[in-house]
Amino acid sequence: MRSVARWVVVMQFGYGNQYRVEEVTRFESTPEQARATLYEIACTHRPRPSLRQQHREVFRVGDGDAYYVHIAGMMSTYRVLYRLAELAWSTGAAPAYPQ
Repeated sequence: MRSVARWVVVMQFGYGNQYRVEEVTRFESTPEQARATLYEIACTHRPRPSLRQQHREVFRVGDGDAYYVHIAGMMSTYRVLYRLAELAWSTGAAPAYPQ
């Protein structure tokens, strides 16, 4: 059985020289489950609540720890990079993760 680890999915987006990174979710799971969660997020997550999606393309980057997503909306286009990251080190008590 694979060990359970702590994960975070982040999204990177922006325009020109202004880029942001935001957390989408934190969770505990096996590596296989974490990659499946990342893929589901890449296929369904709306980077902005007001987004009225018309078309979405999801491209796997590397071995599946990242996805480039191109979303065409009614009024604008979003280009987002979703990445999976495993907790490698932390200080103090660990925060509670959603189940």
